[in-house]
Amino acid sequence: MYKLSKNIQKSLLKKLYNTRTKIKIDNDIYLDKEHEKLCEYYNKYIELSKKFSSSKTIKEYKSIKIDKHLLSDSHDEDDKIIYKEHKITFDLLYNEYNKKFINRIFVLHNDLYYNEWINEQNKFIKNLNSKDIYTLRCHTHDANLIINYFINNNLNIDKDIDQIGMDSEPYRKSEIVVSKKIFNSNRDYILFYYQIKEYLYNSDNKSLLKLNRLELEDYIINNYHNFNWNDILLLYIRDINNIFDKCPLLKNTLILYRGVYDDYYNKNSIKGYHLSKTLNSFTLNYKTAITYGGINCCVMRVKIPISYKIILIDILSPYNEEEVLLPFNTRYYIDYPRHIINYYRNTEICPDTNKSKKIMVSDLSVISKSKSKSKSKSQ
Repeated sequence: MYKLSKNIQKSLLKKLYNTRTKIKIDNDIYLDKEHEKLCEYYNKYIELSKKFSSSKTIKEYKSIKIDKHLLSDSHDEDDKIIYKEHKITFDLLYNEYNKKFINRIFVLHNDLYYNEWINEQNKFIKNLNSKDIYTLRCHTHDANLIINYFINNNLNIDKDIDQIGMDSEPYRKSEIVVSKKIFNSNRDYILFYYQIKEYLYNSDNKSLLKLNRLELEDYIINNYHNFNWNDILLLYIRDINNIFDKCPLLKNTLILYRGVYDDYYNKNSIKGYHLSKTLNSFTLNYKTAITYGGINCCVMRVKIPISYKIILIDILSPYNEEEVLLPFNTRYYIDYPRHIINYYRNTEICPDTNKSKKIMVSDLSVISKSKSKSKSKSQ
């Protein structure tokens, strides 16, 4: 066996020592113990961030959606309305790690009751007759622009019915005849058809009574510009109110959201109370509300009380906006006007105001009909 000389051994030991020293120096990459600890926390932060990115809170409720609306050819037959299964789904942008700070705009609610209420609304809508469903569907596509103008203009239509909405929203035009594609129908949809029909039957023109449905629709399409729309829209208000009368009462409170471009509800309030004479659309999904809000304004966050009546009109809408309809003459109390809420991304582990978005929110409560009546009597 070869034996190393002492000089070679000494040389090899020196190289080994130098190598071990170099390894120690290379591993000593921290400024101090505090730096090393911070980096340890940072590595844990990165690891946790991966969990945050893949862990979201999704709200999902079973519902139905109108699939096809087949208009009958006869006055004596009901429309054939076909529904399909539908899920109301939205991402709350938070998870179990960060729900305390990340999404202050969303109010945690009773999921069991939301499911119960949606099921109840499904049954309510399916039990409505053809006229009621047709009337409600009008609201989902520009009838809201017309009826709101009518109410805000002292129950008066003073311009061409197809031009209403152009002043406030120039990119939209409220045409009475709507393409059948929008409503998944077998022919073009006439807004306010049943109210127009009643208006015409009440006229002196008895020959209209002899027209079948297809002939009457043709007559309406060719002549509706000349109708007395004040009379027609009063019938529409009456019919909408009758539908709300049939609607089941809430058994628990609900929180709804609405995005707006200005805080008209504050400007038009009296001693903290705001009365909306028109129909108001809200949404279950705060993210939908945010898309309708302006740059500097606002999301209305509204608490609906027990025993109030609201309609999940999303079932009948051609759009997926989780829309809920509140009745005419809804009265609100402004609990907390215009406060800023920081809005974070779901990947945020710690609240960082440098990365947050700021949302202007106003909290309101709907006043039940009974309380509103007793308040007005006392005044």
